[in-house]
Amino acid sequence: MADSPEQPRPKRKGKKKVKLVEAAAPTTAVAAKKSPPPPEPFKKAKFTFEDKQQVDYIREATAKNVWYYRDRMSTPRGPCSLPVLRECWVHGIIDEHTLVWGQGLADWLPVRNVRTLVPQIRTLEVQVGTWIKKTFGLKPALATARKQRAEQRPVQSTKQVDGMY
Repeated sequence: MADSPEQPRPKRKGKKKVKLVEAAAPTTAVAAKKSPPPPEPFKKAKFTFEDKQQVDYIREATAKNVWYYRDRMSTPRGPCSLPVLRECWVHGIIDEHTLVWGQGLADWLPVRNVRTLVPQIRTLEVQVGTWIKKTFGLKPALATARKQRAEQRPVQSTKQVDGMY
């Protein structure tokens, strides 16, 4: 009856004693009562019909819109459609930080801030094209340019670095 909720426990004075003995594995009935239930597996978000309609409308609007972009020199370029933006992405002219403007936007925004525009530009074909261009076009060209200019680069040797070893 000492554990019953009706009778208060007597207060102990002093320090509590700590037991260093490991507790035996609890039985399944006791473990089920003490341990919280396991977390539910990841479930996909359930979209209502209206949510899907909104997403489809936004995709349609961004796909049919006429876009303008600012290049690296901040010169406005355009008008251009979505396939032109995809080609510019493959060639490295635009990226997710490039400012774009289209009908319905109040000001120039980075591509990443325009809802659904990056996924519409970076399709699987664009990602593969970008990888091929970087791997087989850009990297070898940079390597040869670095080798050719190796003699032109001044070698900076300092006393501090030379005396390190």
